[in-house]
This record gives sequence, structure tokens and C-alpha cells, in this order.
Amino acid sequence: MELPSRYTTMEASSSSAKRSVAVVTSALHCWSYTEAERQHLFRVSRLFITSYYVYVSYYGLFVLDLNGVDHPTWGDLGSNWWWKCVSVWNLVLQVAYFIYCTVFIDYADSGPGKSWIKPRLQQNKKIRDFIFVSLVFPVTIDVCVMFWAICAVNKPLLFPNEMNNWIPDWYNHAVHTNPIVLTLFDMATTKHSLPKLIESTTGLFMLSGSYVTCLLYNKFTTGRWVYLIIGEVTASLTEVIIYFAVTAFIMPFMCLLIGHKMCSWFSSSKMEKKTLNVLRKKLS
Repeated sequence: MELPSRYTTMEASSSSAKRSVAVVTSALHCWSYTEAERQHLFRVSRLFITSYYVYVSYYGLFVLDLNGVDHPTWGDLGSNWWWKCVSVWNLVLQVAYFIYCTVFIDYADSGPGKSWIKPRLQQNKKIRDFIFVSLVFPVTIDVCVMFWAICAVNKPLLFPNEMNNWIPDWYNHAVHTNPIVLTLFDMATTKHSLPKLIESTTGLFMLSGSYVTCLLYNKFTTGRWVYLIIGEVTASLTEVIIYFAVTAFIMPFMCLLIGHKMCSWFSSSKMEKKTLNVLRKKLS
């Protein structure tokens, strides 16, 4: 005899609930592993992230034919114009960071260079922490949040609709969405020692100043801004200065402060012990 549809629906809901409980239980069991087991899992995860970013970079450099872009609005921005986009700078930063973590920290005890890499492990970790806290986190959050915020208001000013003919959606998300998730994952799974705020600010402002110089150079040599939005919101030198002061210095600095607070929270041994105790109670 065929069961009524409501019983079938109830069984499906029950099965779905059981699967959800199983997933949550598996995730909680992950935190019941020993410290060595969890760190091994995180190292493998970062290796996967590194491979992912290498593929994204390969696709952008050798598969996308961006030199052939004939954009009616942008016009001629010169060869290799995409290197002037802040999203590409952020992608390079992400790739360099995760490769550095994989080669010089996570797998420092393996490979032909272990004899000179492993003795410098603590120094390598300090470099890693400085790059992450001072550059990777604030630049990633600032770039990705600004991109989607501007797209929500007026997307063609930042990413004209015609660009969909050359850049697929998945690659757009690989550059502007996934970096936030992967950066937060690294923050949550790695204990970053905080550099001095003045040192972090100096490093961040040097990078911001370099990028602003790149944009100004492109403007003076081609007569066009890389981003249409700059020409739309600025009509005088004062407005240009205010625009870059806010977008290239003030907003990244605010993200830097947030990163310092979050890294301090995630790296707190008190928070870690409290979390593990709560998870153990749930598993028992």
C-alpha cells in the first residue's frame, strides 16, 4: 500500500535532519582531535588552498585573453592593463602568502631545502604573521567588500556588463568572493602573533601608496582612469585626493584595526580552551 504524501515528506525531513546532525557531529569531532592531528588537517587544507590559487592564477594569465579586450567604454588602457586592477594585486598577494606558508612553514621539514628552511622556522613565522596581519587581511576585506558594495549600487561603473564576455562568473567570484572565506579560514586555524601596529600601518600604507602611484601613472599616460567610478565621483584635484585618502588609506586602516582585534581573539589561549571545553561537553 502506498503511503500518503505527508508521511513521505516526514520521512524525507527526518532523513535530512539526521544528515545535518551527522555533519555537525563530524565537525565537532574534528575539534576533539589532538593538537597535532588538527594542525596536520589545517596544513593539508592550506596546501589545497595554495593549489587552488595557483590554478586561478594560471587561468587568469594563460586562459583568459584579456589583451584582446576591445572595450568601448574603457578604450585603450595599454597592454597588460589588468595588472593595474587592485583585485589582481590582491590575488598576487594571496598567492604569494599561501605559497610562502606552504613551502617555508607547513612543509619546512620536507623537500630539498629543509636543511636551511627549518632552522629559520620561527623567523619565517614572524614574516608570515606580518604579511597576513598587515597586508593580506586588510587588503582582502577592503577590496572584496568594496567591490560587491559598489556592484550592488552601480555595477557597470566597476565591472561593465561587456566584461562578462571575457571573464566568467566563477572566476569573478574566485577573485572577489573566495578570498574573504579563505582569509578568515586561515585566521581561524593559525595562531598569528601580532606585529606592532605602527609597523603594520607602515607596511599597509606603503602598499597603498604604490597602488595609488600606479593608478596616477596610468591616468597621466593614457588619459583614463582604470576604474570608471573614479572619473564619475571626482571632478577636481581636491576630490581626487579625498577619494584616494578614503579608499586607499582610511578604509584599509580600519580593516587593519579589525584584523588586529580578530587575530588577538582567535589566538587567545583562553578562548581556545573555552571553545574546546564547550565542544567536549557537546560530544560527551
